[in-house]
Amino acid sequence: MFYQKILRPILFKTDPEWIHDFTSASLGFISRQKLFFNPIKNFLFVDDEILHTTVGKINFLNPIGLAAGFDKNIGSPLAYPMLGFGFAELGSITYRAQAGNPKPRLWRLPDDNSLIVYYGLANCGAKITKEKMEKMPHHFIPYGISIAPTTGLSVEEMAEDYCKSFSLLHPYGDYITLNVSCPNVTSCETFVQISFIKELAQRIKEIRQTEKIDKDIYLKIGSNLSPTGLDKIIEICLENNITGVVATNLLKDRAGMVARSSAQRLDHPGGISGKLLVKNSNEIIKYIRQSTKGKLKIIGLGGVFTAQDAYEKIKLGADLIQMITGFIYNGPLAVKHINLGLIKLLQKDGFKNISEAVGKNVS
Repeated sequence: MFYQKILRPILFKTDPEWIHDFTSASLGFISRQKLFFNPIKNFLFVDDEILHTTVGKINFLNPIGLAAGFDKNIGSPLAYPMLGFGFAELGSITYRAQAGNPKPRLWRLPDDNSLIVYYGLANCGAKITKEKMEKMPHHFIPYGISIAPTTGLSVEEMAEDYCKSFSLLHPYGDYITLNVSCPNVTSCETFVQISFIKELAQRIKEIRQTEKIDKDIYLKIGSNLSPTGLDKIIEICLENNITGVVATNLLKDRAGMVARSSAQRLDHPGGISGKLLVKNSNEIIKYIRQSTKGKLKIIGLGGVFTAQDAYEKIKLGADLIQMITGFIYNGPLAVKHINLGLIKLLQKDGFKNISEAVGKNVS
């Protein structure tokens, strides 16, 4: 309660991107000090067999992960196990480093427990990411790397850009996510998007076969896909040995969105994360689970603030959960509280392991 009642009101009076950068730098420094790292991790990391799960080829000690978008420059990767996360996804990373959109590009919507995000894929680039990952010591949790196309490329050039990043970075991620819901892709007309995603998946499959890469691959998809679009994505994934999907990225089409925030607060470009994303995210998770009967793994993302939020996504079909906005709003104890809450919910429903609960609310 100290964070929500005292510290957060102070932090939320400051520019959100400055606070984010300061927090990330502070976490990076603290996590490199054994004097701090071990005691904090021992306090915050929940390790209970009921939460242990295997998804794809990876074993997870708990199902709550950090979503891509928080650590775009690989500035504090060791902090995430310290904070209790069971895995973390870094990036999104483009082949060439880029500054992203001009500031300001991050706005809070406290009345809706949400954020407006307009970074424009600012990141340090694939080569710097490779150098940073090479220097990382043995890590306690799995790490994914999210990759996206460099801004300004034509549709014909984007697949090659993804492939160059994939070839450079796949040795350093426990899994790789192809972010096909980034602005560079979603600015294309729907038919072109689907055609591009199909070509990309096929090219990545060829690289994996040629280089004998045995690693989980996910597609990060948008929150406004129609059933027809989802059916195409599912078909592409199954045809090209894609492990699963990250569902979903930011809410970009605001039509029909019911918000408490004023029109003035909403009057910024960009996608929306947090509670305003829940409905779209959950509907897509449920649809994919119903359509594939578990053949595709699902990492559920969008509006997770509490154990109940996470549990709802799990029972709709999510094998794992990611969060950012809930962590920002609820502070450093957020992940611990969610994991402890999940244990109670699972025990109450008579489950011996979290994997038993996946998809239980889907007929």
